Amino acid sequence: MPAEPTATDQVTTDPYLEIQQFYARHMYAVDSGDFENWAAGFTEDGVFVSNGLPEPLTGRPAIDAATRRGAAARAERGAVHRHVLTNLDVRRHTGNSADARSYVLVVESVVGAGSSLHVSTVCEDRLVKEGDAWRVRERRVTRDDLPATGADPR
Repeated sequence: MPAEPTATDQVTTDPYLEIQQFYARHMYAVDSGDFENWAAGFTEDGVFVSNGLPEPLTGRPAIDAATRRGAAARAERGAVHRHVLTNLDVRRHTGNSADARSYVLVVESVVGAGSSLHVSTVCEDRLVKEGDAWRVRERRVTRDDLPATGADPR
């Protein structure tokens, strides 16, 4: 059986397809508890801003730690999240950076209680290509169920 792909493995040289593949593996990593590969999808100095967080997360270690805390809290409740990324719009910025915008629906499932839409979001990323891998330098997640807050970090 082939080795599991990581969030940064690439299969094609077409930038849109590379970025689409990055997101598929990035979301799969966070949903499957592969936090090391999830965090590797951000630059070392990456920023994660959301109107669902009290303050921006800066740096791969902070993003990783917050993600692990959220997963632990869900595990205590017996909940599993699946991030469903749709409507991916990628706009080239330069040869090694791009802006991407998508909708991310988070489905929550609890054994015996069914599945439901947990949250609907807009995800706006500034991506950079480091070597052969695309990574998130800045991510802004806006939850549709919360008031928009804060200034755009770009």
